[in-house]
Formats: sequence, structure tokens, C-alpha cells
Amino acid sequence: MTQSERQISGHTLLYAVIGDPVKHSLSPLLMNRAFAANQIDAVYVALTVKETAARLAMDMVRTFGLGGVNVTMPLKQAIIPWLDQLSPAAELVGAANCVINRDGVLIGHNTDCTGFRLSLANDFPQVPTAAFLMGAGGAARAIASELVRWGCRTLFITNRSRDKAEELAEILRSRGRTDIRVLDWRSPAWPAALATTKLLVNATSIGMGGVGNLAELLPWECLDQTTVIYETVYNPLETSFLRQARQCGFQVLRGTELLLWQAVAGFELWTGTTAPRDVMQESLLSTLNN
Repeated sequence: MTQSERQISGHTLLYAVIGDPVKHSLSPLLMNRAFAANQIDAVYVALTVKETAARLAMDMVRTFGLGGVNVTMPLKQAIIPWLDQLSPAAELVGAANCVINRDGVLIGHNTDCTGFRLSLANDFPQVPTAAFLMGAGGAARAIASELVRWGCRTLFITNRSRDKAEELAEILRSRGRTDIRVLDWRSPAWPAALATTKLLVNATSIGMGGVGNLAELLPWECLDQTTVIYETVYNPLETSFLRQARQCGFQVLRGTELLLWQAVAGFELWTGTTAPRDVMQESLLSTLNN
């Protein structure tokens, strides 16, 4: 069944991404292609919802019988009080980016956590012993919490606002055995920390839309050649951070990996079917390449 052949009826289930802004979101493309590929009678739309309307939005999910919603900024934390249940990952992070509606019971998940782990499956069948995380926002919180849940021994967190990094570290220190160390942005301690790192993650917005150059801030010569470089920015596909990493001979994972795998995880939670990952990946890459 192709997109053009799909018929909307009274039985068609509705899903959405909510947040502000959402007009730029690639989720409607990915999810509608996936529904069509799996012959599921559902459609997915983007709905602008401001943070002040978080409670109303969850009430509307129940009232209108949506199958579920993806949640983006600024609602990931704002909706938490208005959900009925939380997955362990969402509870740990204190944020939900995927909500399932089970007969009026709203269950919050964090598929950024799941997606991060799935995207690393080929490179780290076992947890990386040490990771260096740049950023302390929504994506960073999910990644950090998953590393802690996974059993990472040492996690370095650095952020342009140290207070946010400290806040994240404080939340996570009581949740596992990971040694969490907060470093100042561009700290003299970076080289020694990076020398022990097996996974280097950019979870900042630096490089988004081609703005900013994270690569020039890093002492690449300090990194072990087996370190995996992980980018969360997906537009452009090749950030300066990834380009420099490739030139230095490191294995890299593009920002599209997290976007794809969190979408795969959400689709499977909603539908109970195996996501057509190849279809979703082709749709994502073709759109970004154009």
C-alpha cells in the first residue's frame, strides 16, 4: 500500500508529534511511510502545542482517542504530571518523548534512551567502560541515563552551563554505580578525560544548521583510536565534528542514527509490529540529502 493509495476512514487511528515548533519535524514522513509499509490503518500529523497547554494536550489525547503521541520541546518534562504511568527510563530521565494511549491510560516512555542503546548495538555489544558526554539538555539527559542504566563505569559530563551539568549528575548519581564527573566547558581536564574515553558524544546544538564548530575545541590527538564518535545533530548530515573525526580515522555514528532508532522504538511500542527500518531510513536520508 503506497501513500497515494491509503484511504482515511472512521477506523483510521490518529497519532501525532506535539511541541513548539514542530513544522520542521521529520516524524510525520517517517511514521506515515512506516504505517503504509506495514499496512496499518493510521495517520500521523504534527500539532503545535505550547508548554502552557501540556495538561490540555494530554486530556485531548484521551478525549479524541489518539493512539499515541511523540513529544518534543518544550513538553517532554511538562507532560509528566499529567501521565498515568511512566516507563523506568522515562522515570529516571524525568522526561517522556513517547506516549501510548491504552484505553485512556497514558503511559510515558523515553525512546531516546532506547534509540541510543539500539543505535550502538553493533559498536558496543557491551557497555562502554568510559564515556564523554558534551551537553546537558534533553538528548543528553536521555543518553546519560541510559549509560548509567547500562552500567557505564565512568561518565564525564561537560556543558556550557556547568549548573545544568551538575543538576544532571546529581539526578543520576543515586540511580547507579557510575562514577559521574562534571567538567567545566573547555576545561584543562578534557585531555586526560578524553584519553580514557571509549565513546565521545556530542549532545549539544553546536553544528546544527552548520552553526558553530565543535571540532576545533577538541584535542583529537588525546583520543584513543578505538574511540567511537557519536553525533546527535542530523542537519547537516555531516557536521564539522563528524568530518574532523573521519579525517582523524575514527569510527563515527551520524545524528540520523538516534533519530531513526528512537522512531523505530516508538513505532514498535505503538503498533506491536516490527518497524520497517529500511523504509524509514531511506525516507530520512533521502529527505535530508535533498
